[in-house]
Amino acid sequence: MVSDHPFKFSKPLKVLVVEDNQVDLRVIEAMLMEDEHAMGLLKTTNTLKGALEFLQEYEFDIVILDLNLPDHQGTTTIKKLHEFYPQAAIVINTGAYEAELGIDALQYGAQDFLVKGKYNGYTLIKVLHYAIKRKELETRLVKALDELRETQGHLIQAEKMKVVGGLASGVAHEVKNPLAAVKYGVQYLKEQLKTDDEKIKTVISNINEAADRANLIITDLLDYSGLSEMKMKKSSLNDCVVKGLALVNHEIEKKEIVLTQKFHEQLPDIEIDHYRIEQVIINVLLNAIHAVESKGAITVETLQNGETTVCLRIKDSGNGIGEQDIDKIFDPFFTTKRAKGGVGLGLSVCKNIMDTHNAVIEINNHPDGGAEARLVFQLKPTHSA
Repeated sequence: MVSDHPFKFSKPLKVLVVEDNQVDLRVIEAMLMEDEHAMGLLKTTNTLKGALEFLQEYEFDIVILDLNLPDHQGTTTIKKLHEFYPQAAIVINTGAYEAELGIDALQYGAQDFLVKGKYNGYTLIKVLHYAIKRKELETRLVKALDELRETQGHLIQAEKMKVVGGLASGVAHEVKNPLAAVKYGVQYLKEQLKTDDEKIKTVISNINEAADRANLIITDLLDYSGLSEMKMKKSSLNDCVVKGLALVNHEIEKKEIVLTQKFHEQLPDIEIDHYRIEQVIINVLLNAIHAVESKGAITVETLQNGETTVCLRIKDSGNGIGEQDIDKIFDPFFTTKRAKGGVGLGLSVCKNIMDTHNAVIEINNHPDGGAEARLVFQLKPTHSA
Protein backbone atom coordinates (compact mmCIF):
# COMPACT_ATOMS: atom_id res chain seq x y z
CA MET A 1 0.00 0.00 0.00
CA VAL A 2 1.61 3.28 -1.12
CA SER A 3 0.73 6.55 0.62
CA ASP A 4 -0.70 9.40 -1.49
CA HIS A 5 0.83 11.93 0.90
CA PRO A 6 4.11 13.50 -0.28
CA PHE A 7 5.13 14.64 3.23
CA LYS A 8 8.12 12.75 4.68
CA PHE A 9 9.03 12.47 8.36
CA SER A 10 12.68 13.32 8.86
CA LYS A 11 13.36 11.50 12.14
CA PRO A 12 13.92 7.73 11.74
CA LEU A 13 12.03 5.70 14.32
CA LYS A 14 13.10 2.74 16.42
CA VAL A 15 9.99 0.56 16.54
CA LEU A 16 9.12 -2.71 18.25
CA VAL A 17 5.99 -4.45 16.92
CA VAL A 18 4.33 -6.98 19.26
CA GLU A 19 1.66 -8.79 17.23
CA ASP A 20 0.73 -12.51 17.12
CA ASN A 21 -1.43 -12.35 13.96
CA GLN A 22 0.99 -12.90 11.09
CA VAL A 23 -1.22 -11.17 8.51
CA ASP A 24 -1.56 -8.04 10.67
CA LEU A 25 2.16 -8.16 11.41
CA ARG A 26 3.09 -8.25 7.70
CA VAL A 27 0.70 -5.35 6.97
CA ILE A 28 2.31 -3.21 9.69
CA GLU A 29 5.82 -4.09 8.49
CA ALA A 30 4.93 -3.15 4.91
CA MET A 31 3.46 0.18 5.99
CA LEU A 32 6.47 1.01 8.14
CA MET A 33 8.87 0.23 5.30
CA GLU A 34 7.02 2.32 2.67
CA ASP A 35 9.54 5.06 3.37
CA GLU A 36 13.02 3.55 3.71
CA HIS A 37 14.16 6.59 5.69
CA ALA A 38 11.33 6.33 8.24
CA MET A 39 12.81 3.37 10.14
CA GLY A 40 16.02 3.47 12.13
CA LEU A 41 15.30 0.12 13.80
CA LEU A 42 12.44 -2.35 13.41
CA LYS A 43 11.98 -5.54 15.44
CA THR A 44 8.95 -7.83 15.65
CA THR A 45 7.77 -10.50 18.07
CA ASN A 46 4.52 -12.35 18.78
CA THR A 47 4.76 -12.62 22.61
CA LEU A 48 5.15 -10.33 25.61
CA LYS A 49 8.14 -12.43 26.71
CA GLY A 50 9.82 -11.75 23.37
CA ALA A 51 9.03 -8.05 23.69
CA LEU A 52 10.66 -7.82 27.13
CA GLU A 53 13.76 -9.57 25.79
CA PHE A 54 14.02 -7.11 22.89
CA LEU A 55 13.52 -4.15 25.27
CA GLN A 56 16.37 -5.43 27.36
CA GLU A 57 18.67 -5.60 24.34
CA TYR A 58 17.68 -2.50 22.31
CA GLU A 59 16.47 1.05 22.87
CA PHE A 60 13.13 1.73 21.20
CA ASP A 61 11.21 4.97 20.69
CA ILE A 62 7.86 3.24 20.54
CA VAL A 63 6.08 -0.10 20.86
CA ILE A 64 3.12 -1.11 18.69
CA LEU A 65 1.28 -3.53 20.95
CA ASP A 66 -1.51 -6.05 20.37
CA LEU A 67 -3.40 -6.79 23.59
CA ASN A 68 -4.31 -10.38 22.65
CA LEU A 69 -1.02 -12.26 22.86
CA PRO A 70 -0.47 -15.98 23.48
CA ASP A 71 1.24 -15.34 26.84
CA HIS A 72 -0.64 -12.25 28.01
CA GLN A 73 -3.94 -10.51 27.32
CA GLY A 74 -5.78 -7.29 28.13
CA THR A 75 -4.70 -3.96 29.59
CA THR A 76 -2.41 -5.64 32.14
CA THR A 77 -0.10 -6.22 29.15
CA ILE A 78 0.44 -2.44 29.05
CA LYS A 79 1.18 -2.36 32.77
CA LYS A 80 3.78 -5.12 32.44
CA LEU A 81 5.42 -3.41 29.50
CA HIS A 82 5.37 -0.01 31.16
CA GLU A 83 6.86 -1.35 34.40
CA PHE A 84 9.72 -2.94 32.48
CA TYR A 85 10.36 -0.09 30.02
CA PRO A 86 8.64 3.11 31.26
CA GLN A 87 10.42 5.44 28.81
CA ALA A 88 8.91 3.92 25.64
CA ALA A 89 5.75 5.28 24.06
CA ILE A 90 3.02 2.68 23.42
CA VAL A 91 0.47 2.54 20.62
CA ILE A 92 -2.19 -0.16 20.87
CA ASN A 93 -3.18 -2.05 17.71
CA THR A 94 -6.79 -3.17 18.29
CA GLY A 95 -9.26 -5.27 16.32
CA ALA A 96 -12.01 -3.75 14.20
CA TYR A 97 -14.55 -4.13 17.02
CA GLU A 98 -12.22 -3.21 19.90
CA ALA A 99 -12.13 0.58 19.66
CA GLU A 100 -13.40 0.92 23.23
CA LEU A 101 -10.57 -1.31 24.41
CA GLY A 102 -8.16 1.09 22.67
CA ILE A 103 -9.70 4.04 24.53
CA ASP A 104 -9.47 2.16 27.83
CA ALA A 105 -5.80 1.47 27.10
CA LEU A 106 -5.05 5.19 27.30
CA GLN A 107 -5.87 5.05 31.03
CA TYR A 108 -3.18 2.42 31.57
CA GLY A 109 -0.24 4.26 30.02
CA ALA A 110 -0.69 3.93 26.25
CA GLN A 111 -0.25 7.13 24.23
CA ASP A 112 -2.62 6.27 21.34
CA PHE A 113 -4.41 3.41 19.59
CA LEU A 114 -5.05 2.19 16.05
CA VAL A 115 -7.91 0.08 14.70
CA LYS A 116 -6.76 -2.69 12.37
CA GLY A 117 -7.79 -2.10 8.76
CA LYS A 118 -8.63 1.57 9.40
CA TYR A 119 -5.25 3.19 8.70
CA ASN A 120 -2.63 3.49 5.98
CA GLY A 121 1.13 3.87 6.06
CA TYR A 122 1.12 7.64 6.38
CA THR A 123 -1.46 7.56 9.21
CA LEU A 124 0.53 4.87 11.01
CA ILE A 125 3.80 6.85 10.90
CA LYS A 126 2.00 10.05 11.89
CA VAL A 127 0.36 8.35 14.90
CA LEU A 128 3.73 6.96 16.00
CA HIS A 129 5.38 10.40 15.86
CA TYR A 130 2.44 11.92 17.70
CA ALA A 131 2.57 9.23 20.40
CA ILE A 132 6.30 9.82 20.91
CA LYS A 133 5.75 13.57 21.30
CA ARG A 134 2.89 12.95 23.68
CA LYS A 135 5.08 10.63 25.75
CA GLU A 136 7.80 13.31 25.89
CA LEU A 137 5.26 15.89 27.06
CA GLU A 138 3.83 13.47 29.64
CA THR A 139 7.32 12.78 30.98
CA ARG A 140 8.09 16.49 31.26
CA LEU A 141 4.73 17.12 32.91
CA VAL A 142 5.28 14.36 35.47
CA LYS A 143 8.77 15.71 36.20
CA ALA A 144 7.40 19.24 36.60
CA LEU A 145 4.66 17.95 38.90
CA ASP A 146 7.21 16.07 41.03
CA GLU A 147 9.37 19.21 41.25
CA LEU A 148 6.31 21.28 42.19
CA ARG A 149 5.37 18.83 44.92
CA GLU A 150 8.96 18.79 46.20
CA THR A 151 9.07 22.60 46.25
CA GLN A 152 5.70 22.71 47.97
CA GLY A 153 6.96 20.23 50.55
CA HIS A 154 10.06 22.36 51.18
CA LEU A 155 7.93 25.49 51.59
CA ILE A 156 5.54 23.77 53.98
CA GLN A 157 8.47 22.36 55.96
CA ALA A 158 10.20 25.76 56.07
CA GLU A 159 7.02 27.43 57.34
CA LYS A 160 6.53 24.65 59.86
CA MET A 161 10.12 25.08 61.06
CA LYS A 162 9.59 28.83 61.38
CA VAL A 163 6.47 28.37 63.52
CA VAL A 164 8.01 25.62 65.63
CA GLY A 165 11.21 27.65 66.02
CA GLY A 166 9.31 30.69 67.30
CA LEU A 167 7.27 28.56 69.68
CA ALA A 168 10.39 26.74 70.88
CA SER A 169 12.22 29.98 71.55
CA GLY A 170 9.30 31.42 73.52
CA VAL A 171 8.84 28.30 75.62
CA ALA A 172 12.57 28.00 76.29
CA HIS A 173 12.94 31.57 77.51
CA GLU A 174 9.83 31.30 79.69
CA VAL A 175 11.07 28.11 81.35
CA LYS A 176 14.73 29.08 81.72
CA ASN A 177 14.29 31.46 84.67
CA PRO A 178 12.09 29.15 86.81
CA LEU A 179 14.48 26.31 86.05
CA ALA A 180 17.43 28.40 87.20
CA ALA A 181 15.57 28.98 90.49
CA VAL A 182 15.05 25.22 90.87
CA LYS A 183 18.75 24.55 90.25
CA TYR A 184 19.70 27.23 92.77
CA GLY A 185 17.26 25.77 95.32
CA VAL A 186 18.66 22.26 94.89
CA GLN A 187 22.20 23.53 95.38
CA TYR A 188 21.12 25.45 98.50
CA LEU A 189 19.42 22.37 100.00
CA LYS A 190 22.49 20.23 99.34
CA GLU A 191 24.64 22.72 101.21
CA GLN A 192 22.23 23.31 104.10
CA LEU A 193 20.88 19.82 104.73
CA LYS A 194 23.59 17.90 106.53
CA THR A 195 21.86 14.55 106.75
CA ASP A 196 22.62 10.89 106.37
CA ASP A 197 19.04 10.10 105.36
CA GLU A 198 19.41 8.25 102.05
CA LYS A 199 15.84 9.03 100.99
CA ILE A 200 16.45 12.77 101.30
CA LYS A 201 19.73 12.46 99.40
CA THR A 202 17.97 10.45 96.66
CA VAL A 203 15.14 12.99 96.33
CA ILE A 204 17.60 15.89 96.03
CA SER A 205 19.66 13.95 93.49
CA ASN A 206 16.54 13.12 91.44
CA ILE A 207 15.45 16.79 91.44
CA ASN A 208 18.92 17.82 90.28
CA GLU A 209 18.97 15.21 87.48
CA ALA A 210 15.48 16.23 86.33
CA ALA A 211 16.54 19.88 86.25
CA ASP A 212 19.65 18.99 84.23
CA ARG A 213 17.52 17.03 81.76
CA ALA A 214 15.10 19.95 81.43
CA ASN A 215 18.05 22.27 80.88
CA LEU A 216 19.29 20.06 78.04
CA ILE A 217 15.84 20.21 76.44
CA ILE A 218 15.84 24.01 76.71
CA THR A 219 19.31 24.12 75.14
CA ASP A 220 17.97 22.05 72.22
CA LEU A 221 14.97 24.39 71.88
CA LEU A 222 17.19 27.47 71.82
CA ASP A 223 19.55 25.82 69.33
CA TYR A 224 16.56 24.94 67.19
CA SER A 225 15.27 28.51 67.10
CA GLY A 226 18.56 30.41 66.93
CA LEU A 227 20.40 29.04 63.91
CA SER A 228 20.69 32.38 62.13
CA GLU A 229 23.72 33.43 64.20
CA MET A 230 26.37 31.60 62.22
CA LYS A 231 30.08 32.44 62.41
CA MET A 232 31.48 31.07 59.17
CA LYS A 233 35.20 30.62 58.62
CA LYS A 234 37.62 28.20 56.99
CA SER A 235 37.94 25.20 59.28
CA SER A 236 39.20 21.63 59.28
CA LEU A 237 36.53 18.93 59.27
CA ASN A 238 39.09 16.56 60.77
CA ASP A 239 39.58 18.93 63.74
CA CYS A 240 35.81 19.08 64.29
CA VAL A 241 35.61 15.29 64.33
CA VAL A 242 38.57 14.94 66.72
CA LYS A 243 37.01 17.44 69.17
CA GLY A 244 33.63 15.76 68.89
CA LEU A 245 35.16 12.35 69.61
CA ALA A 246 37.01 13.76 72.62
CA LEU A 247 33.73 15.01 74.11
CA VAL A 248 31.98 11.63 73.74
CA ASN A 249 35.01 9.49 74.52
CA HIS A 250 33.74 8.74 78.04
CA GLU A 251 30.53 7.20 76.60
CA ILE A 252 32.56 5.17 74.11
CA GLU A 253 34.85 3.78 76.80
CA LYS A 254 31.96 3.11 79.18
CA LYS A 255 30.31 0.80 76.62
CA GLU A 256 33.67 -0.65 75.53
CA ILE A 257 32.91 0.28 71.93
CA VAL A 258 35.51 -0.58 69.29
CA LEU A 259 36.18 2.74 67.55
CA THR A 260 37.80 2.78 64.10
CA GLN A 261 39.05 6.15 62.82
CA LYS A 262 40.04 6.83 59.20
CA PHE A 263 41.05 10.44 58.54
CA HIS A 264 41.88 11.80 55.09
CA GLU A 265 45.28 13.35 55.81
CA GLN A 266 45.09 16.12 53.19
CA LEU A 267 41.42 17.02 53.54
CA PRO A 268 40.81 20.60 52.29
CA ASP A 269 39.36 23.13 54.75
CA ILE A 270 35.70 24.05 54.41
CA GLU A 271 33.84 27.24 55.31
CA ILE A 272 31.67 26.37 58.32
CA ASP A 273 30.60 27.47 61.76
CA HIS A 274 33.04 25.25 63.65
CA TYR A 275 30.96 25.15 66.85
CA ARG A 276 27.72 24.29 65.05
CA ILE A 277 29.25 21.50 62.96
CA GLU A 278 30.92 20.12 66.07
CA GLN A 279 27.44 20.10 67.62
CA VAL A 280 26.11 18.08 64.67
CA ILE A 281 28.99 15.59 64.89
CA ILE A 282 28.51 15.08 68.63
CA ASN A 283 24.78 14.52 68.17
CA VAL A 284 25.30 11.95 65.42
CA LEU A 285 28.05 10.21 67.42
CA LEU A 286 25.79 10.00 70.49
CA ASN A 287 23.03 8.49 68.38
CA ALA A 288 25.50 5.88 67.10
CA ILE A 289 26.70 5.16 70.66
CA HIS A 290 23.13 4.71 71.91
CA ALA A 291 22.35 2.42 68.97
CA VAL A 292 25.12 -0.15 69.62
CA GLU A 293 25.26 -2.76 72.32
CA SER A 294 28.13 -2.97 74.78
CA LYS A 295 31.36 -3.88 72.94
CA GLY A 296 29.80 -2.88 69.64
CA ALA A 297 31.63 -1.04 66.86
CA ILE A 298 31.62 2.46 65.36
CA THR A 299 33.60 3.58 62.31
CA VAL A 300 34.36 7.27 61.74
CA GLU A 301 35.82 8.26 58.36
CA THR A 302 36.53 11.51 56.53
CA LEU A 303 37.10 11.56 52.78
CA GLN A 304 37.14 13.84 49.76
CA ASN A 305 34.80 13.30 46.80
CA GLY A 306 36.63 14.69 43.78
CA GLU A 307 37.09 18.46 43.77
CA THR A 308 33.60 19.38 44.92
CA THR A 309 32.82 17.94 48.35
CA VAL A 310 34.25 16.50 51.54
CA CYS A 311 32.38 13.94 53.59
CA LEU A 312 32.17 12.49 57.09
CA ARG A 313 30.78 8.97 57.49
CA ILE A 314 29.78 7.52 60.84
CA LYS A 315 28.69 3.86 60.80
CA ASP A 316 27.51 1.84 63.79
CA SER A 317 26.91 -1.87 64.39
CA GLY A 318 23.47 -1.40 65.93
CA ASN A 319 20.12 -2.76 64.80
CA GLY A 320 19.50 0.03 62.30
CA ILE A 321 16.42 2.23 61.99
CA GLY A 322 12.91 0.80 61.74
CA GLU A 323 11.38 1.11 58.28
CA GLN A 324 8.40 2.91 59.82
CA ASP A 325 10.74 5.55 61.31
CA ILE A 326 13.33 6.12 58.56
CA ASP A 327 11.39 8.98 56.92
CA LYS A 328 10.65 10.72 60.24
CA ILE A 329 14.04 10.93 61.92
CA PHE A 330 14.57 14.61 61.02
CA ASP A 331 11.03 15.68 61.99
CA PRO A 332 10.85 18.07 64.97
CA PHE A 333 9.90 16.29 68.21
CA PHE A 334 10.02 12.82 66.69
CA THR A 335 11.88 10.41 68.95
CA THR A 336 11.95 6.72 69.78
CA LYS A 337 13.54 7.55 73.16
CA ARG A 338 10.76 9.59 74.78
CA ALA A 339 10.59 7.13 77.69
CA LYS A 340 14.26 7.89 78.35
CA GLY A 341 13.78 11.65 78.30
CA GLY A 342 14.38 12.30 74.60
CA VAL A 343 12.57 15.33 73.19
CA GLY A 344 13.21 14.63 69.50
CA LEU A 345 15.01 17.83 68.51
CA GLY A 346 18.60 16.60 68.18
CA LEU A 347 18.53 15.45 64.56
CA SER A 348 16.11 18.20 63.58
CA VAL A 349 18.62 20.77 64.88
CA CYS A 350 21.39 18.94 62.97
CA LYS A 351 19.34 19.06 59.76
CA ASN A 352 18.74 22.81 60.19
CA ILE A 353 22.42 23.46 60.82
CA MET A 354 23.43 21.46 57.74
CA ASP A 355 20.76 23.17 55.61
CA THR A 356 22.08 26.56 56.71
CA HIS A 357 25.51 25.48 55.48
CA ASN A 358 24.01 24.25 52.17
CA ALA A 359 25.37 20.88 53.25
CA VAL A 360 23.68 17.49 53.38
CA ILE A 361 23.05 15.06 56.22
CA GLU A 362 21.80 11.58 55.35
CA ILE A 363 21.13 8.72 57.75
CA ASN A 364 20.23 5.32 56.32
CA ASN A 365 20.41 1.67 57.19
CA HIS A 366 23.63 0.07 55.96
CA PRO A 367 23.40 -3.08 53.78
CA ASP A 368 25.82 -4.86 56.16
CA GLY A 369 23.73 -3.96 59.23
CA GLY A 370 23.55 -0.98 61.53
CA ALA A 371 23.06 2.59 60.37
CA GLU A 372 25.33 5.03 58.55
CA ALA A 373 25.26 8.82 58.73
CA ARG A 374 26.84 10.91 55.97
CA LEU A 375 27.66 14.62 56.32
CA VAL A 376 28.55 16.14 52.95
CA PHE A 377 30.01 19.68 52.60
CA GLN A 378 30.68 21.75 49.51
CA LEU A 379 34.30 22.89 49.09
CA LYS A 380 33.13 26.23 47.71
CA PRO A 381 31.33 28.54 50.16
CA THR A 382 27.64 28.51 49.17
CA HIS A 383 26.01 28.88 52.59
CA SER A 384 22.64 30.55 52.97
CA ALA A 385 22.42 34.18 53.88
